[in-house]
Amino acid sequence: MLGGDILVLPEIRKGELDSTAFGLLTKGRELADQLGVRLVALLVGSRLDGLIQSLSHAGANTILVADHLTLADYNPETYFNLISKVIDDLKPGFLLLGYTYWGMELGPALAQRSGSYMISNCVDLEIEDPFVRAVRPMFAGSYQARIESQMQRPYVVSFQKGALPTPKVISGAAEVMQVPVEIEEASLRSKVVEIVEPTEGEVDITKAEIIVAVGRGIGEEANIPMIKELADALGGSIACSRPVSDLGWLPKAYHVGISGKTVAPRKYIACAISGSGQHVAGMEASEMIIAINKDAKAPIFSVAHYGIVGDIFEIVPELTRQAKLSQKVQEQSE
Repeated sequence: MLGGDILVLPEIRKGELDSTAFGLLTKGRELADQLGVRLVALLVGSRLDGLIQSLSHAGANTILVADHLTLADYNPETYFNLISKVIDDLKPGFLLLGYTYWGMELGPALAQRSGSYMISNCVDLEIEDPFVRAVRPMFAGSYQARIESQMQRPYVVSFQKGALPTPKVISGAAEVMQVPVEIEEASLRSKVVEIVEPTEGEVDITKAEIIVAVGRGIGEEANIPMIKELADALGGSIACSRPVSDLGWLPKAYHVGISGKTVAPRKYIACAISGSGQHVAGMEASEMIIAINKDAKAPIFSVAHYGIVGDIFEIVPELTRQAKLSQKVQEQSE
């Protein structure tokens, strides 16, 4: 069995934790308990007191804090050098991070630097001595591959957003330790000039607690606003299956599935979605799945907690009306 603690790298963007942070710590806690090792979180950034408090009961035994004004803005070179030193000192058996802005850039570099195996864009990870088994999409999401290898070297593993377990609150508070930060800015070879944000209209549906998704059964682009109205009435986000984004009816940022986004909201309402394996793989971790489809034999009903067989052009407007009525009653009571 490979030794070493579990190290988690929560991503920080604009002073806030990325949506993967708590799921990574929950997954890390599961692995640490299984292996009988410690779970360590490494926070890198500036003015981190509030984030330390947020993570104090998220499952880590220890939170390592690298807090320095120079680390306020992400620089891959600076972050790589600092995290590499922590890895050299800690010698973790696993480094877990999100398949995100940081993870896509830092993950492979840290794996190469530390002599670790790299498994990226995972949707699941299991350890069964002496094997590590990971599941990840392949060939643009057409297939899911189960990767098995022996625990001969440390691993760097990045996870898709939405594929991580539901965060849990741990009673015991984590120990907090400061990491010395020594940065010679004059020696840096790179500088981040600008971070380009998503274009207007794109959203991070992986953060949505309520999602109303639409499929090809909507008929035409002109019917999309009906679904958007329901999502707005519920305080959620609209999403779609691949055919809808391929047709250009909604941006690809709203596409749920193996080749799109993996989501795990509290409620997922699938409207006129047949339920292909590629789509289901991107939303089956949702706490509650409600399917609306006129075909009683549609595969989506096999994963739904609640199903409505009927015409979405009758059902969705009524749901919207009821949602708006409920919202109005709530506002009046307040």
